Amino acid sequence: MRGVMKYFCSFFVLFLILPVGVHAQSRLDLTNKPTGNELLATILNLSEVKEVKPKRPAESNFFLRLYSLDDISNAAIDDDDSSESCAPLVETEVVCGYRYFLAVHNGDLGYSGVVYDLGLVGEISKIELLKKSDSDADRLRLEVTNYPAHAFKLNPKLTKKKKKFEIIVSSDRLEVKELN
Repeated sequence: MRGVMKYFCSFFVLFLILPVGVHAQSRLDLTNKPTGNELLATILNLSEVKEVKPKRPAESNFFLRLYSLDDISNAAIDDDDSSESCAPLVETEVVCGYRYFLAVHNGDLGYSGVVYDLGLVGEISKIELLKKSDSDADRLRLEVTNYPAHAFKLNPKLTKKKKKFEIIVSSDRLEVKELN
């Protein structure tokens, strides 16, 4: 009886340890599975990232990253002046604007976060974190210019326009307010 109990205990311990060993082994194997999300692949491969850092970590509820994808269409972005082009005398591709994405994460484990598409604009020329007015949201002030700074150097005939926005962002919403 003692021998049977010894084998039973050995089998039981082995049964408990075996899945752990198999699970640990699976963390060593690479796969080649594509995500299938074209926009995600474009953002990861072609964008530039800018961390939006608060003055002190206590001033922000979230980790914020601003991603920008180049737009080389060489045409006006806004509907006000569709005849104006970014750099008509330049024969190479010129970045005339950016499509921006704001990634938001609250720091919780198991939460993947959210990414907001801010759209295609000339350039976000300024960004700053504002003091909190709501306990579960962060506020950002952005200044948007109709073309990137280098476009005005390439084409001095461009008309420079600016708008200011306040963004209220949390893990479940993003509100954009145009400021005067």
